[in-house]
Amino acid sequence: MDVLIFTECPTEDYYRALLYLEKKGKAKVRFLDSRTLYLFFLKLYSSHALLRKIGHRYFGKPLDIDKKVRWKDVGRSFLGYFTLVFTQKKIIALFAPYHSLSPYLYFLKLLGKDIVFMTSWPYWNEQEYVHRPLPFVRFFWKQFLQNISLVTISQTGKIQLEKYSSHVTQIPHAVDIETFHPGKKKSFQVLFVGRIIPEKGIQGILDAARQLKHIPFVFVGSGSAVSLVQNSGLKNVCYLGEIRDREKLAQIFRESSVFVLNSYKIPGWEELYGIVLLESLASETPVISTDCVGPQEIVQKEFGFLIPQKDTDALKEKIQYCFEHQGELEKMGEEGRTFVEKYYDIENLSGKWYAVLISKTFKA
Repeated sequence: MDVLIFTECPTEDYYRALLYLEKKGKAKVRFLDSRTLYLFFLKLYSSHALLRKIGHRYFGKPLDIDKKVRWKDVGRSFLGYFTLVFTQKKIIALFAPYHSLSPYLYFLKLLGKDIVFMTSWPYWNEQEYVHRPLPFVRFFWKQFLQNISLVTISQTGKIQLEKYSSHVTQIPHAVDIETFHPGKKKSFQVLFVGRIIPEKGIQGILDAARQLKHIPFVFVGSGSAVSLVQNSGLKNVCYLGEIRDREKLAQIFRESSVFVLNSYKIPGWEELYGIVLLESLASETPVISTDCVGPQEIVQKEFGFLIPQKDTDALKEKIQYCFEHQGELEKMGEEGRTFVEKYYDIENLSGKWYAVLISKTFKA
């Protein structure tokens, strides 16, 4: 079975269960990056030192570009819009809700292409948007979603998408439980891993650290709020930078005592999933998270704590509770690992994806 993932977000973390099908020989999976203009300008930017200096000085852009773009990547993205018209492959489309490409996606549907739309966005009530779409974009999205196969990561999304199609399947992102596994804990420490940006509640975690100076806090990641961490002046705060080596990251998870996700909702963004929560639980590290839509469907009292958003006092109290009841954390960690093995194992979720791929979807 040939599968083509057409997306603006070709990040493998979102497609691990699909890629596992390829590993098992059940599917051949390829990516098509839809961001032709982005790739074009990124190629120009990365190839010219003067542009990088201007971008860094006036727009705060990095001087060094990690992503290496080749001209053939730009060409493949551009030509992909034409090859999709003639392809016989199964197409999995993943785009932000109400993306401006909706007329093109609807056109592919009219051509009778075998399309599955995948989304992590839970709100399809035409009231909450990442960006408010133009009326014609909203119209084409409605037409595109009607009666095709839809895959969503959350129960909230599944319920709302069922008004468009009877072919809605909930398949959460898979966790690599072989990489993220239990291990020997260090002395008590609190861990944060993720984008270090304001809406992740970084200031709230630092405020808690300021009041809990007897507890070490470890930050891993990068983003616009890194300076808050680096310049906090707190001796119990350690910033390790961005760690892309998954083995090293997994080791930090299993050595930590509790993981904190302190996100809060802002217009156009909310913590929709929280794969770091699952990676922590797979490592037998209990979690403390705010009650955003994604964590609400993951965190249970047997292995974690849900707290209100923007409530530093609640965060501080739960961290202190964990510190004072470290004997309970071992049992909570075991419960968390069992939960992940049961519901988020890549073997089980790849089976759900295979069932979607072999099913007969809408034909125009």
